[in-house]
Amino acid sequence: MAILLLAVYLFNLAGYTLLFKYFMHQSDKQLILQIDNNQYNDSELIEVKIALHTPYVTSWSDYERVDGEVNVNGVYYSYVKRKIHNDTLHLLCLPNKNKTQLNAARIDYANKVQDVPTNTDDAGTLKKNPAGSEYDQPVTQFQLAGVLTAIRTPYHHPAPTVIHSFITAPFHPPQG
Repeated sequence: MAILLLAVYLFNLAGYTLLFKYFMHQSDKQLILQIDNNQYNDSELIEVKIALHTPYVTSWSDYERVDGEVNVNGVYYSYVKRKIHNDTLHLLCLPNKNKTQLNAARIDYANKVQDVPTNTDDAGTLKKNPAGSEYDQPVTQFQLAGVLTAIRTPYHHPAPTVIHSFITAPFHPPQG
């Protein structure tokens, strides 16, 4: 029974995040494979124009395939093609619906696990304080000893040694 409770605790701690990240990565791989094989509808492409302020940019005659993604207001878009024309970068993007749904589900699950209200109906739910006390302030300490010993090298100063400002004489000063 204790092992089961520990497994549930560890899953709630970080397991669901890793699980959702894995599914989102698989969704990305699947979409990139579809894009590489031209298995998408051209009517779904969204064109984004970005002004370039770079001198001496040459225009391209055709689009070229490019990988990447952008998140705009919670919606993921994957880059398909790009082209530079005059002083403008034209990006053709495809909405990544699976990744957007997975991210929304991840956020919804995290909010439910942490008792965060997701709408106005749940406004009466109290939020758990993970620190245990609202007056408990954590202390941050840094230890740099390991870093300093790792970079310690003998230091040789090229300047001549400093002349001592005292006289080394065998006599004692007068007592007065």
